[in-house]
Amino acid sequence: MRLILALTLIIGFSTFEISQGASATPVSAKVSSVSATSISVTITSSVTSRVYVEYGYSKTKYTGKSAISSVQKGMNALINIEGLKEESKIYLRARYATGTKTTFSALPQLSVTTAKAGEEYVFAIQADPHMDQASSADIYKATLGQIVKAKPEFLMDLGDIFMTDKLTDKSDASIRSRFQMMKDYYAILGNIPYFFTLGNHDGELGYSNFNTKKYRKEYFPAQTPDLAYYSFTSPNALHVVLDIFTYTTTNPKDDGWQWTLGKTQYDWLKATLESSKAPHKFVYVHHLLYGNAQSRGGSENAKYNEWGGLNRDGTEGFAANRPGWDLPVHQLLVKNGVDFVFKGHDHIYVKQELDGIIYQTLPQPSHPGEKTSSAAEYGYVAGKTIGGSGFLKLTTTSSSIKVDFVKHDGTILDSYVKSA
Repeated sequence: MRLILALTLIIGFSTFEISQGASATPVSAKVSSVSATSISVTITSSVTSRVYVEYGYSKTKYTGKSAISSVQKGMNALINIEGLKEESKIYLRARYATGTKTTFSALPQLSVTTAKAGEEYVFAIQADPHMDQASSADIYKATLGQIVKAKPEFLMDLGDIFMTDKLTDKSDASIRSRFQMMKDYYAILGNIPYFFTLGNHDGELGYSNFNTKKYRKEYFPAQTPDLAYYSFTSPNALHVVLDIFTYTTTNPKDDGWQWTLGKTQYDWLKATLESSKAPHKFVYVHHLLYGNAQSRGGSENAKYNEWGGLNRDGTEGFAANRPGWDLPVHQLLVKNGVDFVFKGHDHIYVKQELDGIIYQTLPQPSHPGEKTSSAAEYGYVAGKTIGGSGFLKLTTTSSSIKVDFVKHDGTILDSYVKSA
């Protein structure tokens, strides 16, 4: 069964049915993800509220409840319920108290069924389709065809999709032609769900007055949450998508400290990682928070700026440049057991590892060449580099993650397994 998707600040999916009555209350709740032993509930409130979720295996009796969470006006809260039985029907109900009220009202009951543990789960990742003068329509269509053949539960695209900031003609008609063109390509996927990670050429730079988010919302409403950073779960895994462009409001210079998640997104990332008990954790980003506007390279540069904490000369810089922040991003990911950072931007396959995290740079799905010379040019020293165009196929179980680099013609150019 193809997945049912819900897209909010938290995007979630699973093979479950949700039952919920209509409500005119200022608070709403939806199940945003289900795994074998956990459920995530996203609660949205139009007023400041306190919320919690009660749950159980009987329609008439709730045997557990979550901690109380605060929700600010117009924001979401993610409540995770862990330690559930696999393949079991769970009944749950959100309760809320608005403002200074002390009595908690109840929303309609929801019901979901947890998944079966240990099953293989397949998803796909691509990066930088571009479809510009250096791209081939035939190769990109072939890559999309291979993605369909792999039968993934979803596709994650790591950005540089619309390329609107590179348009010479930035008229409404020109911008619309780009969005329609990419919509036509994604139609090849059929009913495979897909998600976006913003790229630097997608027309949403925080340091530019040119912004095309409204077109993304019009042409891709299901892929355009109010915030471009979000998380979702799949069986045995947490997926975290970062937005490094919206909150970078100054054109990045060589010192690199202009690149930022922003404190709100950073705090959200920290809370999201710390609250997850998933055995696998994946982070998606177009490129690292490093250096100038080009921001090339992989794990060699993960030690600098907001991502790693050091100034470009190797001295400590995090405390001075990010006062009040807990840890640089890389150290935060290490502390919370992140398995992979998937990144695009450099249009080449490079597999690297740093402090137990695999930094996996993706090739283009659309480029006709197979050169690898850009790896050295962009500062890649360590790791495995392979030329060619295609996508990554990920196969997860409760204990392992398998990565296949699938070329546009179906050839497997690299394959490796990371154990939990």
